[in-house]
Parts: sequence; structure tokens; C-alpha cells
Amino acid sequence: MDMKEDMVMMKDGKMMMMKNGMMMPMEMDMTMSDGTKVMMNGMVMMMDSEAMTMDGKMTKMDDMNKDM
Repeated sequence: MDMKEDMVMMKDGKMMMMKNGMMMPMEMDMTMSDGTKVMMNGMVMMMDSEAMTMDGKMTKMDDMNKDM
């Protein structure tokens, strides 16, 4: 994983964000470009037809139907 990529993460019990290669505390709940909401406490709100596999990978139900 390229640490210069913009992302959010839990670090030492606090939500942080990496923006333009700089790490800073997350200051508010965020909505990602795909509509996924990430809360200050680390909770993630799934969107309609999103799914999470038992190993923690996010996917779309549409993608799963293609494999069946």
C-alpha cells in the first residue's frame, strides 16, 4: 500500500486521515467518493447493496452476482 494514497485509518485508538502524504487527525465524520460513510469512532456505514466478506473485504452485491 502506498502511504501517499489518501485514506483514513485507526491509529492508536484515534481516527486519522492521510491527505497528500500528510497524516492528520480526522476532524469529522467523512463521506467517501463512493458514498461510504466513515465515522469518527471508526464505524463504517455500508451503502445499499454493499457487502463485507467474513475476512473484512468490502464488495458490491452486483459484483458477487457476476461470479455466480
